[in-house]
Amino acid sequence: MKSYPLDIESMCEDTYIVMSRGHHDLELFMAEAVKERPRWCLGGPEHVWVKTVPGRSTYASFYHFVPQGARGAWPATYCYEYGDGYERYNGMAEERAQ
Repeated sequence: MKSYPLDIESMCEDTYIVMSRGHHDLELFMAEAVKERPRWCLGGPEHVWVKTVPGRSTYASFYHFVPQGARGAWPATYCYEYGDGYERYNGMAEERAQ
């Protein structure tokens, strides 16, 4: 399986969602995500499979969650605003800041 570096990217304009290619350790992923975006109330980390499809007009591409093994799918670690456990992860950021 291909290895991907942990690289947190914002995935949406109107909702706080971040993702990194590859299935990363969820705690390490969340520590980095919260460090990079400390006010986003991120939580609900999970491993997903994603397929990139061409976009239209203003978007070059879109991402869709698909089953593992789907043609063109790649692994990702994903979380979103107010996802499960966001209070705990935001507490991690506050503890580090002190």
